[in-house]
Amino acid sequence: MITKNIFKYLAACFVCCGLSVAFTSCSSDEDPFFSASEDDYPRIINTDLPEGKGGEPAALPSIERTTNFTCEVIVTPVHYTTVTWFVDDEQVGEGLKIDVPVLAGDHLVKVVATTTKGLSTYRLLSLNVRPAADDPELAKDGRSRWLTIGTTTTIDCKNVKNNVTKVFIGKTEASNVSYADGKLTFDIPSMDEGEYMVSIEADGMRYGCGVFTVSVDEYVDPGIKETTIWEGAVDINWGDANVFLSSEEMADVPVGATVRLVYEIFDAEYHALRITNQDWSSDIVPQIDGFENQPNPFEFEFTADMKGIADAKGMLITGFGYKLTKVVIVEGVAPAETTVWEGDPVDINWGDANVFISPEEMANVPVGATISLQYEIITAEYHALRITNQDWSSDIVPQIDGFENQPNPYEFTYTADHKAIADAKGMLITGFGYKLTKVTYK
Repeated sequence: MITKNIFKYLAACFVCCGLSVAFTSCSSDEDPFFSASEDDYPRIINTDLPEGKGGEPAALPSIERTTNFTCEVIVTPVHYTTVTWFVDDEQVGEGLKIDVPVLAGDHLVKVVATTTKGLSTYRLLSLNVRPAADDPELAKDGRSRWLTIGTTTTIDCKNVKNNVTKVFIGKTEASNVSYADGKLTFDIPSMDEGEYMVSIEADGMRYGCGVFTVSVDEYVDPGIKETTIWEGAVDINWGDANVFLSSEEMADVPVGATVRLVYEIFDAEYHALRITNQDWSSDIVPQIDGFENQPNPFEFEFTADMKGIADAKGMLITGFGYKLTKVVIVEGVAPAETTVWEGDPVDINWGDANVFISPEEMANVPVGATISLQYEIITAEYHALRITNQDWSSDIVPQIDGFENQPNPYEFTYTADHKAIADAKGMLITGFGYKLTKVTYK
């Protein structure tokens, strides 16, 4: 038994050192690795391929688009098992090793091990592929990344040398693709709603451009709340056909909100709008003749005087020569949080490991925004934060020692001076003794 244990130890040492040694006389029925047969259930036994938790795939180290995705698995029973590799449900290889290019973006890798007897197991992994520095890039704001089915969209597109010839939403190809002056235009086809990777064919190559939302709904700014308080179809005709919203229905409409009327003009001898109260004694919007020349939808700001009228005797929408279809209340809400950097956590260590956000990535951050750094304090001899520019010549946040005593997330207001620095030479987040995980603004 001592001899067998020594043999196992030596064999393990040779494997860890990358050496291949054949031993044939010491296998035993007591050792499942050596004795596994085609009747046994397959196993993936890599220690460097983590297993996910809670149904979520485990994360592989991220790579750049110019670097192939390479990986190798160890399976048992090795002589009776076939390994198949899938990226986003598409088979990309077969065998113990994989070495394939993958488009930029977030991908789901599935490794399936199947024996000759049809027994199978698999492992799910997530893979982030970073775009190369000069890859074509589509705008990242929420409106640009919302694709409404059946419409035509135009998106800002950078780093295209000549032309974009194709657009793919998942595996579905978009139609009527055109590119000019840094703008990409295409029609969104009929397809299932959901989140899809969008890729483009530009300058003869295929590039991943990140995840987009496909929906039947129009985009709504996350900083705006829209509430429909009435919907229908009424041919407005003075006293014969109006829309009345009671005091109770108007009670929650705040001062400063925008009241939006959606309507259709139809043939009539004239067109007029008037918004008054229940007994026509106080106008909210005095009569507008020539209503066919007004914007559609028609909008007005709900003032304190208007609210006083509506809270007392409701709001009556009347006039002549148009069909009212919807009344919407539009309110500003707290601005949505936007991510400007997120990736593998970086152990910040002065010149050796920092996070740099380019001037282009900082361009959309407005003056007055709150920038938030999410981080984890790690064991170190000291902890410090400094936010500066690319060549360390102008500080956005001067060095803070004792950073472990700061709030988490760490937040600061983005001033005009900060913006001038970042727009010229980007924003470098440095220091020592903490792990940076995310940078956002709102």
